[in-house]
Amino acid sequence: MALDYYKVLGVDRNADEKAIKSAYRKLARRYHPDVNPGDKEAEAKFKEVSEAYEVIGDPEKRGLYDKYGHQWEAVSRGGGAVPDMDFGNFSGGFGSFFEQFLGGQHGAAQAGARPKGAPPRDLEREVSISLEEVATGTKRTLSYTTQDACKTCDGTAFVRTRSARTCQACGGSGQSAGFFGMPQACQACAGTGQSTLESCPTCGGNGVMTAQRKVEVKIPKGIADGQKLRVPGGGARGSNGRNGDLYVIIREEKHPHFTRRGADLEIEIDVPFTMAALGGQLRVETLDGGVMMKIPEGTQSGQKFRLSGQGLMPIRGEQGSLFVKIKIQMPRKLTARQRELLEEFERIEVTV
Repeated sequence: MALDYYKVLGVDRNADEKAIKSAYRKLARRYHPDVNPGDKEAEAKFKEVSEAYEVIGDPEKRGLYDKYGHQWEAVSRGGGAVPDMDFGNFSGGFGSFFEQFLGGQHGAAQAGARPKGAPPRDLEREVSISLEEVATGTKRTLSYTTQDACKTCDGTAFVRTRSARTCQACGGSGQSAGFFGMPQACQACAGTGQSTLESCPTCGGNGVMTAQRKVEVKIPKGIADGQKLRVPGGGARGSNGRNGDLYVIIREEKHPHFTRRGADLEIEIDVPFTMAALGGQLRVETLDGGVMMKIPEGTQSGQKFRLSGQGLMPIRGEQGSLFVKIKIQMPRKLTARQRELLEEFERIEVTV
C-alpha cells in the first residue's frame, strides 16, 4: 500500500513548509539509525520519514503529489503535468488533451524513440551537533535512501523488445477510451496495436529504484549553524549514470550555559555581592575546562569582561573570545552579625 506522506510526518495537508520541516526533524532524530542501532523497525520508519520529506518537503514535488498522489513521478517523467480537465474551456479538443497527457513517455513509444530518463538529483540531509563538537570538529555517518534511476531501463520506465509486441496500453486493439467512453486511437502505439517498448520489469515502470546510501561526513571545527557541507556524488543517480550531490545542513544544538555569537561565546556567572564590592578571583567555565578570572573592585551587575582566545576557532579568521556577564548574587537570609555590619555600612555611607 502506498504511503500517505502527510500521515507519515504527522502533518495536515495544509501545513506550511516550516511545519513540515519541523515535523521531519523531530521524527528523523527519533528514528535515526545512530540513535537506534540494530533496531530494524526504527530503521524502516526512518526510511519512510526521509522518503516523505523528500517529496512534500520540496514545493515542486509536493504540488505534483497533491494533485496526482503517488502517480506524481510518472507525470513528472512524462514531460509535464496532466492538464486540468476544464470541460467548459477545452479548446484543444479530445485529441489535443491525450496528446499532452500521453505525449511524453507513450508518445515516444509511438515515434520509435527511446523515452527520456531522469537527471541526477541533489539531496539534503540535516545533522545536529553540539557546541563542543563545533569547537573541536567531528564526524557523522549518515544512512539515507535515494530514488536512483533504474539501471535496467536507465530511468526511462521502458525497455525495448527485439520485435514488436502487443501494446500493453490497449491490449492490441489500437484504441483507448476517451472522454465519456468515446474510443480513440491509442497514443502508446499510434493505433497500430503493436509496440517495441514495454514497461521495465525491474522497476515496474516507475523508472526509479530505492537505494540505500551510507557516507561519512567530516565536519570542520568552527562551522556555523545552517551551513551546508557538500558530499560530491552523494545524491540520487540519474539516467546518465552520474549522481547528484548530497548537501549536509548543520544544526547546532542549544547549549545550557554558552551563547554563541559567531566565533565569540558568552556566559553569565553569579558573583557574591561582597566579591563584587571588594574584588577577588572566581573560576569561569570554558569549553576547554575553566580559568581563574579577576573580579575588579566595584564590579556592577550586567558588566561584561572579555577573555581573549577562549572562544571558537572559525573555519576562517582568528579565534574568538569568551565574554563573561556578571550577575551579582545577593544573600537570601542574613545572620544577625551580617545585618549589624551592613547597617553600620549604611550609616557610614550616608554620612560620607
